[in-house]
Amino acid sequence: MSFPVSHAEITQRCTNLAHQIADNLAERQSDDGSFLLPDFYAKAFAANLWARIDRDTYRINIDRALHALTHQPQDKSYHREFIEYALRDMPGLSQQRRLEILRSSPNQCPDVANWQILGLINRQSRASGICDKAVSIAHFHFIRSRYWRSPAFLDRPRCFSAQYHAFCTALLTESKIPSQQKMAKTATRLIADMTGAHGYANLLGRGAGQSFGAVCALFTLLKYGATDQASAILRHLEIAFDKCGSLPLNLLSPVPLPPNPGPANPKTPGWYSYNRHDDYLAFAGYWLFKTANLAPVKTAITPQPQPDQASQVFLFSSGHYHAQMALCGEQCFDYAPVPVIVSGHREKACLFLPPTGGEQDSPSLYGPATVPLPALNDGETAHFTRAKRRSSNHVEIAFELAGIKGQRNIIFSENGVTIKDQLGNTQSEKANLFRILMDENLELSQKSDTEFAVPKIGVTITSDHPLTLDKKDAFSAAGAATRITAHGANCATLKLRWEDQG
Repeated sequence: MSFPVSHAEITQRCTNLAHQIADNLAERQSDDGSFLLPDFYAKAFAANLWARIDRDTYRINIDRALHALTHQPQDKSYHREFIEYALRDMPGLSQQRRLEILRSSPNQCPDVANWQILGLINRQSRASGICDKAVSIAHFHFIRSRYWRSPAFLDRPRCFSAQYHAFCTALLTESKIPSQQKMAKTATRLIADMTGAHGYANLLGRGAGQSFGAVCALFTLLKYGATDQASAILRHLEIAFDKCGSLPLNLLSPVPLPPNPGPANPKTPGWYSYNRHDDYLAFAGYWLFKTANLAPVKTAITPQPQPDQASQVFLFSSGHYHAQMALCGEQCFDYAPVPVIVSGHREKACLFLPPTGGEQDSPSLYGPATVPLPALNDGETAHFTRAKRRSSNHVEIAFELAGIKGQRNIIFSENGVTIKDQLGNTQSEKANLFRILMDENLELSQKSDTEFAVPKIGVTITSDHPLTLDKKDAFSAAGAATRITAHGANCATLKLRWEDQG
């Protein structure tokens, strides 16, 4: 039996981890103020963190970072919104010094919710006149209409990301404007529902499993008193730091950073071309230290018996597992054609079916082979068309393969999940169905050509069609994976069944 974790215990653990990250950043900083790896905004958030912890202890590091920021090229990749946010929130930094660093650099203003909210927060933080306040009001209404679909913030229009939902929420939790506070509290309930007792806060959409979203979720959950969920996230952060000697970018695969990190390196899963290790490290330290200084709340948010689910998100929990799906998106990392499943709860929670997909605009680990939809022998993969919630335990996915329409139906029950794939034209060339990716760390035991067992989590996998396993080009956001396929079929049913363990 586990006892509830207190607010004071969580804040102390956050303080300890933030101090470790601050020291780690100091070790990684070069004499010229830069870090070991390229970064976009690490210097600004690291300087903020050092100033918050102990300005005297880290004075040399702070001076180096600010000097490097002053001379940083302000090209098209300059993260003005992030850097300004960190500098505006930095204790002891004068307005003149901040202006010297930012100079005349423009905002990037991409059509992405978290960037837009960062720009809004920065503008609201300035000493502004009537015109500036009017612009802020108009900007907030733009953000609300374009990205807010209660209780969810969209990452981009028609796309959901749990990571960037958490970041948007964290940014607005400290707002002094009532309408923004209300949005943040509503959005936090969704974070609590997705995090549950397993502590994986950001399993859906762009950036799945990364520390960036986890620390934001931790902050906003503790801000509103959800101590159980906050503690579960913090446990993953602490374990990852202990394993790696630093906080890894991807918490789903906590391994030490390899010498040549990047999207072409199989040892850095969960890495997109825009990710930077020191950016995420400094960002995490900043939010952890802010979390450490949160005051307890009198009225905490509590789990809802029937969560208010956004139309873009599907959640299902039982005594055996927790499943979630993103039902919309533009790219393969946005939507979930197979549920992301965490088996077990609390300390026994184990990632079973991990998030899949990834950035494909540049070379990466995530090619068409990583999309868990049917494919042909020549490698052509089905295209996701839409996903629809049919009921509280039924999701229907529509796809198209070689001009032929297909359908995947997923039904959830207390102790199992049933997945049925079917191509509409039975005279078509038979396809490879399912192609589901399972975490490679879970060993499979074969009982027959239609039945496998996963002893570690007490799951049996059965099908009405022979199954094959392979690992070729099989990568998820959690790293190397095992692919489960039914070859040469037009229709097949796969069942995942949890055995009761006394």
